[in-house]
Amino acid sequence: MPAFRPRPDTASAVRAARRTAAAVLAFGLVAWSGGAAAHTPDLPAPTLVQPPLLSPAGALAPGTVTRQGAAPATAAPSSAAVPAQRVLLRGDAATPALTAYWFVPREGATPRALPVVVALHGCGGLLSPHEPMTTVAADYGADASALLQQRYREYAQWLTARGYAVLMPDSFSARGKPHGTCTEPIDNRGIDDRTRRADALAALRWLGTQPGVDPARIVLLGWSNGAQAVLATVDASRPWPTGTPQVERAVAFYPGCKRAVRQHDYRLRAPMLLMIGGADDWTPATRCAMLQSAVLARQPNARFRLEIYPGAHHGFDGTSELHVRRDVPASSNSAGGVRKARAVTVGGDAVARAAALAQLDSWLASPEP
Repeated sequence: MPAFRPRPDTASAVRAARRTAAAVLAFGLVAWSGGAAAHTPDLPAPTLVQPPLLSPAGALAPGTVTRQGAAPATAAPSSAAVPAQRVLLRGDAATPALTAYWFVPREGATPRALPVVVALHGCGGLLSPHEPMTTVAADYGADASALLQQRYREYAQWLTARGYAVLMPDSFSARGKPHGTCTEPIDNRGIDDRTRRADALAALRWLGTQPGVDPARIVLLGWSNGAQAVLATVDASRPWPTGTPQVERAVAFYPGCKRAVRQHDYRLRAPMLLMIGGADDWTPATRCAMLQSAVLARQPNARFRLEIYPGAHHGFDGTSELHVRRDVPASSNSAGGVRKARAVTVGGDAVARAAALAQLDSWLASPEP
């Protein structure tokens, strides 16, 4: 039988399709490299053996190929999801007892001491606003993951898939503000950086009492207001409480860097990965770049990696549509005048989200970040 030869018009169409596909691929690579632009030299990429990717907030799910209009998250099957156990973190004279949510990876073939991520929520709180407080106060023995906001549930699954146990302390519910403080003026908040640092230290002390945890491999991670708490916790100018496990490395998603920049003796006690959007108008990236420069001037050997994703806004690692919030109070002026709400842009960015997750994966896997 003679070999099949396409008609001239068919062959032309094939060649045109190939050229189009190549152009699309090239455009995608350029967009990705632009979104992942680093402001520090690249680290050597470790050899990774990755488990199946569970993408927080649909980061790598089908359909998330544009900066806006990202596809909704694809939930993991219930049989594969790691449940959350509610635990109590003991307080002290200045700190109330806190509820925290504890995720432990499913057992592997070889028992081992587990690395842990302590994850600190943002100013919107840890809990889903759709859960009534009667449900929140339910039995501590049940799977409590459904109480959490989607972002935190999915990050917990992504991290446990990589072998990390995850502890998520709730800093707000015990203080009567389960659904957040975002609409409160920053300089008037009763739950400030000092308070949240104390909560992070309480979480670290709790981990120090748990069997099966590797105290030398504790990661402190936070988002927005929780990322500011990360900066405060790993500030080497502050004393470290005796008997509290150290943080081995830290990750901060879009923190407000203003206070740390103004602190002229701010230094790091752990390697830092800070990721923020270049278009963030809530916590501007320029202040975090100033912080990195100041820290490296004081600590030339500090490991402070800053990733700024061009065009990305606050909350870029989520899936919400880009939208403007008009309920965020501005700081008071120098004369103590009336605070007015300001408009800030919040929303997911699929390109930046994918790049940030790849960077986080590499950072966690690297023996020396």
